[in-house]
Amino acid sequence: MKLQFHTKLSYGIGGLADNAMFTLIETFLLFYLTTVVGIKPATAGTILALGCIWEAFCGPISGYLSDNIETRFGKRKPFLLAAAVPAAIVTSLLFTSIDMSYGLKVVYYGLMTILFWWCFAIFFVPYMTWGSELTTDYHERTVLRSYAYVFNQIGKGLGMVMPSVFVAFLIGMGRTLEQSWSAVGILVGVASGAALLICALTIKKTDVPNFVKDPNKEKVLTVKNVKNMFKEYFQILKLKPIRYIIGSSLIYLIANTIFASDMVYYFTYNLGLPAVQISAITLLMTVAGIVLTPLIAACSGKTDKKITFMAGMIFSGIVLIGARVIGVNSFTACCLMCGLFAVGNTCYWQLMPSMIYDVCEAEELASGEKHSGAVISLQALSESLSTAAGVQILGIILEQAGFNEAATVQGAAALTWVSNSFSLLPGIGMLIVAFVISRYPINKHTFPRILEGVEKRRRGEPVNMDDYDDIF
Repeated sequence: MKLQFHTKLSYGIGGLADNAMFTLIETFLLFYLTTVVGIKPATAGTILALGCIWEAFCGPISGYLSDNIETRFGKRKPFLLAAAVPAAIVTSLLFTSIDMSYGLKVVYYGLMTILFWWCFAIFFVPYMTWGSELTTDYHERTVLRSYAYVFNQIGKGLGMVMPSVFVAFLIGMGRTLEQSWSAVGILVGVASGAALLICALTIKKTDVPNFVKDPNKEKVLTVKNVKNMFKEYFQILKLKPIRYIIGSSLIYLIANTIFASDMVYYFTYNLGLPAVQISAITLLMTVAGIVLTPLIAACSGKTDKKITFMAGMIFSGIVLIGARVIGVNSFTACCLMCGLFAVGNTCYWQLMPSMIYDVCEAEELASGEKHSGAVISLQALSESLSTAAGVQILGIILEQAGFNEAATVQGAAALTWVSNSFSLLPGIGMLIVAFVISRYPINKHTFPRILEGVEKRRRGEPVNMDDYDDIF
């Protein structure tokens, strides 16, 4: 089913929030906690990891609730409305510098990180799942995610490009380093909250105007239901399409988190780039992603999402590994490498959600019931766990390599591993992702068969699952 332009645009705007918040944390929070707040790298990595693990617990609950609640605003919209204002406040507080003892700093930023990911979990899974309900058309889902990806890139501009140059600008205006980072948190938080409100309030397609609350409906969030929810997740994970899509997502996001979190360290300590050049490189990545979006959508339409995704992973993986061998020692070389890295990065963020949407129908065919929120929650779970693993791995690497958060010049071992984490490790990860996704069984040929089977189940007709052995 084709969507109207305003629906795709409104849905896309919501993508600004998740990427602005995600990239700000992924790119700068470890750097902020170590170089501005003065927390040791391994401890800072643990703080980020704990926050991500908490989101990994909350995300599935949000997905489960959004699958089972009934409101006049539909299933997903209420979660965006609920998260908008808290997300703005907590993002601001997370980047507020507090003058207190080292131990209290660890507690404060640990708490703020957990609250941040809690707010993120409230809206992220329902927002992602909402896209699968707006259309079931195989290619239209890619188009819808293309709109979201464009605003993802605008969000990336706020979360990854803007902070360095904005901090430098404010310091030049006489503000302190701490005040400058606080302003960054406020700006990203308010913009993200506004994007969620615009998205939620302007899409009416899934509203239920004549909704009447069922007075006999049982409570959704009970201990028994939560236990059943996690049992349901384990059942879903037994499906072959789920295992391959979640596995590839986990590996990619660990690699991407290491790359993104290490990037500022590499630019600052290995190359000594000023804030303006750092922002220029991240801006290049953002612009490259926007330019590549229609090209990747077109390639997916002519070939297949899976083929395009694999090609992007292989290309960018080879680029990163080659960059480590050749050496990336200048601003120009960094621009070239990061611009080429954007190919694989764009393929992931544009195509992976669309592929996850297709898995929702596969799961419905296998189980006989629709659990879209649960399926999307598992993908969100992989993002949380991989982000936790990525920042923790990088924090340990930096500390073991002798990184000194108080020093302006780092030792040879620290610089070597900062370089490895910027190119070699992520490159290897992307090649592994390409191999894993090659085993993924859903494509433009198998998906119509899945939809046909789902329609049979919905009509109450028998479905022979042996006909789908190649998929399950």
